[in-house]
Amino acid sequence: MNLKVAGLLGAAFLFAGCASQEIGYQPINVKAKNYTQALESASKSCQVDADCTAVNKGCCLCQGKEVVNQEAALALRSFWNKDCAKAVCTLQMCYTDIETWCERGTCKSKPKVRPNYAVK
Repeated sequence: MNLKVAGLLGAAFLFAGCASQEIGYQPINVKAKNYTQALESASKSCQVDADCTAVNKGCCLCQGKEVVNQEAALALRSFWNKDCAKAVCTLQMCYTDIETWCERGTCKSKPKVRPNYAVK
């Protein structure tokens, strides 16, 4: 009887430890000083392709995109709004979009292929 009680208590402590770890999970470093630091800490973990998305690498579109977890993208939004609200960017056509997917538990990306509109 004591062995069963001890087993149940052990399982309860194990479960409580796992639950507390999940509660403390943050998809980014919320104490980051700016958007760049927050982006560097952003989670890229995933289970399916829909877990992954692209965010701006910086305030200007010319800086490109970075792949992150969807939750990290939501958490990054407040940093981006704060740091980039008044950013001055050029209107050069240097924007490149990326495709995102999940591969073995990590978000991956590659540049999107643009159609060739050259006149022959």
